[in-house]
Amino acid sequence: MATAGTVMLTTTPALAQPDGWNLPLAPENDRGECIPIAEGGEPLNKEQWAKNFIGLEQAQQYNRGTFETGAKEGDPVTIAVIDSGVASVREADVFTGRLLPGYDWFDAAANGQCDSSGHGTAVAAIAAGNPIGNPGDPDFVGVAPEADILPIRVFTGGKDEGGDANKSKAVGLAIIDAVDHGADVINISSVMLESPDLAAGVEYAMEKDVVIVAASGNATSHMDDDKIDADKQTFYPANYPEVIAVGAHNPEGNWYEGTNFGNNLDLLAPGVEVPFPHASGEWFVDQGTSYAAPFVAGAAALLKGQYGAEATPAWIQQRLQETAIHPPNEFNIYQGHGILNVGAALTAPIEDPAAIVSDTASEAPSEEPSSTPIADEDRQSIVGLDPDYDPLRTEKTMAWASVGIAIVLVTLVLVLKKIIPKGRNRRWRPGTRKPDVVPVKAATD
Repeated sequence: MATAGTVMLTTTPALAQPDGWNLPLAPENDRGECIPIAEGGEPLNKEQWAKNFIGLEQAQQYNRGTFETGAKEGDPVTIAVIDSGVASVREADVFTGRLLPGYDWFDAAANGQCDSSGHGTAVAAIAAGNPIGNPGDPDFVGVAPEADILPIRVFTGGKDEGGDANKSKAVGLAIIDAVDHGADVINISSVMLESPDLAAGVEYAMEKDVVIVAASGNATSHMDDDKIDADKQTFYPANYPEVIAVGAHNPEGNWYEGTNFGNNLDLLAPGVEVPFPHASGEWFVDQGTSYAAPFVAGAAALLKGQYGAEATPAWIQQRLQETAIHPPNEFNIYQGHGILNVGAALTAPIEDPAAIVSDTASEAPSEEPSSTPIADEDRQSIVGLDPDYDPLRTEKTMAWASVGIAIVLVTLVLVLKKIIPKGRNRRWRPGTRKPDVVPVKAATD
């Protein structure tokens, strides 16, 4: 998406900072009017395969992004999108009044509602876009289509922006501003260097029970490899344990080979051949962990809506881990705890309701994960995860077979109960039939 349009920035005089925002504007030489992306869309030519894969229809029968309980009951869940902005105007309105005034680091007048590359609009639409097309079977629908979107533009969509230490600081401050402006979930589909400000922003969000979901990145790098030069360790905020780190998989459930991996990877979500509304109109299809993260951010918004704003980031992280479609041994550094299963996250029984508001929910895998990467040439051996896999499939088959046998037996008893009395009325008796009488042939015949 970064190559889909050109961003034009001009040097302008100092602009007034919007009221209520603590994040200072970008350095003066980087400021300029946001030029929205004007081209790049194309006709829809790809089915939104992720809907069925993650059990979205089932989940949306329970929640669609509105608080059902807790202090914010009746209000929409708010998802902050820290990205390249979110377009407020499209041929088909993807957000219908749910796009809130936000913040633009480069252009104070834009309120975050101008998208300079299309990336941020795509992320927001996946997380919370309206149904588009046939109401009964829409061509597209976001995970939490009743949630509000709070856009915060700190990226232009250019490459390697996260390698700038100033950008890491800006994102850290943007997280704090997002929390203070009512965010319940924050999506960051970018990677950057670690910084004290970024760590402080994450800590502040956790203290306020705000979930952060972040893309792991697309460099196929081991996020725990200390041999990587410090100025190239652009694995954050995904590599913070408190953040829900998301990698990508394809329509077959196989690991997307670009995904950065490591011990802090939580989940995989759809990230290959993903269709979404384009900021300039029509549609676009792309791949990367950027597009996987908002599926999980939307899922976190549904959980917040269903269980209340008081549901802690630790519990939501654990809930998504526990209900995922697990890989062998429950966890590995490439697939995390498995593939997002938002249907199960919303419907599976909760063993300990008190844990919903606990800050101590465990996120440790059930077995000690291996931190040794697989050789590049052997990574095709990473087992694809089946969305239809059910660890109780054998038990359920046996149970249904028993039910079937019971039904047959009951039916047989009922049939015989009717047939036997009728037969007796007609003087049918078991074992009482006389031998057939056959005339004996006379000797003279």
